Amino acid sequence: MEKISRVTQAEEDIKYATRLMKPILTSVGAWPIPDHSSLFSRIVQKITHAFTYFVFFLMIVPTLHYVIKKETNDKIRLKLMAPIINCGLQMVKYTIILYRMKEIQKGLHTIRQDWISAAEESRLILLEKVEIARRIMLAVSSTIYGAGIYYRIVLPLLRGTIVTPDNFTIRPLPCPVYFAYLDEQQTPFYEILFFLQIMGGFASYAVVSGSCGISAFLVLHACSMLRILGNKMKLLTDKGHMTEKEMRLIIADIVEFQMKGKKFLNSIQEIIEFVCLTEVLGCTCLICLVEYCMLMEWENKNTTSMVVYITLTFCFTFCAFVLCYIGQLLLDESDNVRHTSCTIDWHRMQPKQARSLILIIAMSNYPMKLTGGKVVTMSLTTFTDVRRKKSTLRIFSIYYRK
Repeated sequence: MEKISRVTQAEEDIKYATRLMKPILTSVGAWPIPDHSSLFSRIVQKITHAFTYFVFFLMIVPTLHYVIKKETNDKIRLKLMAPIINCGLQMVKYTIILYRMKEIQKGLHTIRQDWISAAEESRLILLEKVEIARRIMLAVSSTIYGAGIYYRIVLPLLRGTIVTPDNFTIRPLPCPVYFAYLDEQQTPFYEILFFLQIMGGFASYAVVSGSCGISAFLVLHACSMLRILGNKMKLLTDKGHMTEKEMRLIIADIVEFQMKGKKFLNSIQEIIEFVCLTEVLGCTCLICLVEYCMLMEWENKNTTSMVVYITLTFCFTFCAFVLCYIGQLLLDESDNVRHTSCTIDWHRMQPKQARSLILIIAMSNYPMKLTGGKVVTMSLTTFTDVRRKKSTLRIFSIYYRK
């Protein structure tokens, strides 16, 4: 009976933890479905994948064709490269998530087992980290969707129709496009393109918020495991005198849990390492381009567009900050475990028992960290480096503008 109630409680906790990210990732078919799912569910997921790639290509190819074939102003060309690069980056992250979907499913299964086997004290630790992950997911999704809706819907509608000197009326799209054999201004092609570009924007926002949410959820669960591991180490001396058998059992449990944590971190490292690398490199480039667009709107005294670009700058900066922040939390928890292992009151133990701590201390001295493609360590130091590199690139953009 206790086992059933614990399983039920764990299922409720997991539903609470994934309540925000699951519908967002499901909207683009990136949430893993169980192996025993029906054929209809699998077909719907494949159709969602195909439609998502279609709207991604629809945002990239026609706009790039417009930049190459139709636009002659180099400043506007550079301005239009921002949505193209952003969409390309989100398509890359989307492909990575789909490729690693089985690993994500295994990670979710591991988390479920940890919730089921967790004691009440450990469950409180898991809930504490889940709350942080939910807040991160809520902040990222509300920010990116708010700015995206304004950029994709409100801003084109506020511009209204444009009448050229040749008395030709142009209805603006969220992103200008060019088709060799199709007039995008004619009805119903204009309305269809407008709707599909909005859908493509929502798909990219789902990938941004979903990737940040699943990364935070997995990494913060690893932080919970490290916090629980530190508490297990403290029990070695808090329990007072123990027999040799009790000591061996506790040390074996610590070593086993430590290995389990390292194995889990290695699995999530494979899932999100290239997502982190793409986010860091992409945000560095996109922040520079968006701020360049903001300078152009400042010159044109377009207050509405400036507000949009300021919001987008904040969004891209915040997304890079989130991944660096969760990486920093992992480093801090790993450092706390290392400090705990080195400050255990080993002098209270018998010599034979104290020698058993050597393995635990040796394993704890290797920090558990999150890296971006094994190139950069995700931490707040990396985030400040991104900001410095962004400032350098911004100087070049100002020089190019002059």
